[in-house]
This record gives sequence, C-alpha cells and structure tokens, in this order.
Amino acid sequence: MIEIKEPKSFDEQIDILKGRGLVITSVKEAKFILSNLNYYRFTAYLLPFKKDDNTYVNGVTFEKIYSIYMFDRELRILLMDILGSIEISFRTYIAYTLAMTYGALGYTRAEHFINKDYHNTFILGLESEKLKNSNKLFIKHHNEKYNHKFPIWVAIEVMPFGMLSKLYSNLLPAEKNFIKNNLCGINPTLIDSWLQSLTHIRNQCAHYGRIYNTLFPPAKVKKEDKIYNLETKKIFSYIVIIKHMVSDLKVWDKFFIRMQQLISEYKDDIDLTLIGFFVNWIEILSKI
Repeated sequence: MIEIKEPKSFDEQIDILKGRGLVITSVKEAKFILSNLNYYRFTAYLLPFKKDDNTYVNGVTFEKIYSIYMFDRELRILLMDILGSIEISFRTYIAYTLAMTYGALGYTRAEHFINKDYHNTFILGLESEKLKNSNKLFIKHHNEKYNHKFPIWVAIEVMPFGMLSKLYSNLLPAEKNFIKNNLCGINPTLIDSWLQSLTHIRNQCAHYGRIYNTLFPPAKVKKEDKIYNLETKKIFSYIVIIKHMVSDLKVWDKFFIRMQQLISEYKDDIDLTLIGFFVNWIEILSKI
C-alpha cells in the first residue's frame, strides 16, 4: 500500500519545482502565487512539460505556467457567462411550453412526460432542491402563501442545470418541437445530447476545474460540422456546440470577440492544440 505524501511548506514546494528543472526567477513572487493557488492545481498545468524521469523540459519558467493558468481562468469565466445565457433561455422556453400546454402545475403529472418513472425521480429531486434552498425568499414565499405549490416558472428556477437537462430529455415530442421551432432550430436529439455535454462543462467551470489540456466526454457533432474533423473530447468542439445553441447573436458576437482577444493576449504561452483549436479556428467558427 502506497503511503500518502507528507505536506510540504511553500518553501519546500518551490524547492521541489526547482529540483525538477522549473525555472523560477523570483522566489518571492512564486511563493506568493503558491500561497494563493494550490500547489496541486498549479502543477496540473505542468503536465505537458513533464518528462519520463519526472523532471520538466529545459527552459520552462514558473511565469509561463502561471500565464497558462491565468488563460485557463479567463477562458473559464468566458464560458460560464455564455453558458449562463443558454441556460436561462432553455429555462424560459421549457417553463413556457409546459405552462401554456398543461397549466401552472401540469409539470407535476407524470402523464405529461415520456418516462413516468423518471418523472417520479425528478419530482423527488425537485423537492430535495426546494428543501436545500428553503432559506431563499422566493421559496419561503411559495411555501407559506401557496402551501408548497410551485408553478413551473418558479420551479424551473430551483433546478440545477443537470436537472434542467434531464427535464428537457423527458419532454414529449410536441414540447421539444416547440423549443426547436422557437428557440434554436436544432434537432431535439442533438439538444438532448448537447445539454448533457454543456452540463458537464458548466460544472467543470463552476468548480474551477481545468479546461486547458483536459479531455471531456465526446461531444456529439452536427452532421454539417463533421467536415472540420473536430476533436470531440476537447473544449473547441464544445464551443462549436455553444455557437449553435446561443439564441442571441449579440451574446455570441461578444463572446467570440473576447475569446479572440484572450487568445491573442496569451498566444506566446499557450498551445491551442491542447484545447482542440485549429490554426483556422476563427474561420471555422465564422462559417458554422
């Protein structure tokens, strides 16, 4: 049985990095950064530079790795922002179609969904979320004034993105087609898959997980996009999905411009192939 490593002080962490060949020009600055950024998180960005003998390739600097970390952090913020826009749009349309078709509380009835067993699980999960968030004012209000009854346009705001994704997958074809025709024009089968994919990315971003040099579950590629030979486990393929799913072109344009600026700012330190970007990535996103 392998023993757990002993904890190391910030000074010892720096000595380990230097011993493995990482160039550190300012110990003081490096110590400050490590005191605000977990050593384990920081060294994850060193993986592409690691040799078989556990040392790093010659010339790699602490500053370069920190720059890659900062790029990843800024990219994560960009993704969270645009994913929020997609999430709110789907919350709105799912709630609207259920309300207009079945009434305020129609979503509580299993016959209005594909899978009745899943619907029962969904209702239990929703009750759990309401209990977990019972201190929020809008939940208190509906518990007290409406005897714990939540119309769909309120209940939809209680659901995490993952639950929202599963609710969409359980909608009947008529409701899915309404969303297709009025929101994004995407085949419901693709939306089923894409919402699950974006849930994964959103959770990764929300928990400050690494996007750079990370492989995700394979993203389903739209038929017309297969000509680009996207690397479906890397973030660029997910960004292609995001473009298809954003209903407000102004939101996409803002994201696209900011992403170009971000990549330009960090171009000397990052390796775009590690996130699935091709040399002509701007052209690809402009055509899709």
